[in-house]
Amino acid sequence: MRVLQIGAGSMGTRRLRDLHQRPGLTLTVLDQRPDRRARAAERFGVATVATLDEAWGTTPDVLIISTPPNEHDRYIAAALKRDLHFFCEADIWSYDHRRVEEATARSGRVAAPSCTLYFNPFVRELRRVVAEELGTLHAFGYVLSVDAPSWHPGEGAEYYARHRATAPAREMVPFELIALGHVFGHATAASGRVVRRGGLDLEGEDTWSLQLALEGGATGQLTVVMAVPAPVRQGWAVGDRGAIRFDLLTGVLERMLPGGAGPTVETVCDWTEVYESMYDAEMTAFLAAVRGEAPWPYPYRTAARVCATLAAAELSMRSGRTEPVELHRQPAPLPVDYPRG
Repeated sequence: MRVLQIGAGSMGTRRLRDLHQRPGLTLTVLDQRPDRRARAAERFGVATVATLDEAWGTTPDVLIISTPPNEHDRYIAAALKRDLHFFCEADIWSYDHRRVEEATARSGRVAAPSCTLYFNPFVRELRRVVAEELGTLHAFGYVLSVDAPSWHPGEGAEYYARHRATAPAREMVPFELIALGHVFGHATAASGRVVRRGGLDLEGEDTWSLQLALEGGATGQLTVVMAVPAPVRQGWAVGDRGAIRFDLLTGVLERMLPGGAGPTVETVCDWTEVYESMYDAEMTAFLAAVRGEAPWPYPYRTAARVCATLAAAELSMRSGRTEPVELHRQPAPLPVDYPRG
């Protein structure tokens, strides 16, 4: 199987690390930067190319797209045009899901938007507890704190997270919604507040706070901030059998379910112990899907819905209304580029 890895930055390097020693794969790396190509060749012993035209000369079977979010579309379009399997890192803007579905149904190829947290053992256990122990879900809340200055401090203005459209807090809203939807159910409508609260020397907003109406009738709350130096990934949920609190970083899950032996605290797994292995497991699942051994667990339509949830929340900041999550509506170039009223 010939694999073209597009992008050799942080995520591209992680994907190469998880792929380069697997049998039956021939890897080529596409990156415009000579330093990244040289680093990939030295570390992983892979062939490298600087342009997409050169890359097509390797006749790839599979594309792995690890570029900044605003560059995903061109490579997805290329994969669909050439009937190639593709994997794409988490999006802010999704490609037209109808075109993806039509093209992959016709070709039989796999379209795999990233869903890394599906492969986190804590998320799997949390999903089971919500489904089997909590009863009918009434509400959940979750907060993520991103220490934005710690994201690749050696990179300059070319790094996508230094820009307003692809700021870390904005990017991480859909990344977290992927897992939250998997655990609690996806949103049918959203409202939001997008503001600048902190004093970071960065352009644009630093806080996204979403109120979600979920399929099934429950309510969800998600806040992502990048003006706090402490990393946080904590939440709670309540159902008709009781409540839970959870911390993805420590792996602690606390149950408060009356009728049992009282509150219980369980450590499922430490984030640092499973962080890299979940990326490796994600690549294993993708290759299994390409080989026809198992379906990809995260359909492209669901990925479009996650991005549309971000769009609905940002639009509500301008309209003053709770907005429906509509698949055709994708986030604006900037969080303020929506009509008022």
